Amino acid sequence: MIMIKAISFDLDHTLYDRYATLRLIAPLLKTHFELNSKLSDEQAAEIMIHADRYYVHKGWDALQEYLYKDTCLFAKTPQYDEYRKFVMGEFMKTAVSFPFTAPMLKSLKKSGFKLGLITNGNAKLQNRKIDLLKIRDYFDYIYIGGEHEFAKPHTEPFIITAEALSAAPCEMAYVGDNPQNDIEASRNAGCLPIHIDTTGTWVLEGIKRPKYSLPTVEKIPELISEINSGMV
Repeated sequence: MIMIKAISFDLDHTLYDRYATLRLIAPLLKTHFELNSKLSDEQAAEIMIHADRYYVHKGWDALQEYLYKDTCLFAKTPQYDEYRKFVMGEFMKTAVSFPFTAPMLKSLKKSGFKLGLITNGNAKLQNRKIDLLKIRDYFDYIYIGGEHEFAKPHTEPFIITAEALSAAPCEMAYVGDNPQNDIEASRNAGCLPIHIDTTGTWVLEGIKRPKYSLPTVEKIPELISEINSGMV
């Protein structure tokens, strides 16, 4: 039986509460855009979160097209990519961690597992999120796509990270929310994928769901223990 020796994680929607962060950002929309005056800050936040929930895995172009054309959020349609730039700028200032993220990582470290983080995106932004969340010191290796030639869903980030954690890919579990970038990509690399269902969606139905899925990362230590003991 293969034992899991290392666990690597995605960042957004996995260790980082992106929806709670969007709720904090939503009141600032009116300082940058002409919004529907009938909407409250809470209603604007719900529209932002709905768009993120159903379109973020399809890319920013799809998400913005939905917001611009199919919602009542804006009184005047923003320019192309203006919304993405606004959100990315605010993500440099605000990041909300799930309350169980740090205790979960601490528990895994205490149990002797090597920990990695694999995330796509702009290196400056992702590094800033990691520092705002105060989780950098838990990881033995961090792979940010913007710092390398390859990003998810390429298999190279997973293979490189496993090697950095002194594990074979089959000895590394990878934990994330994105069906393509996290689940299918890590499976193709030979890792054990674990889906985190914080978005409540699986928008890429052509991708096979993994054996293991949890609502959040809170119970990852227990699941890994059960996997290694042959209980599940």
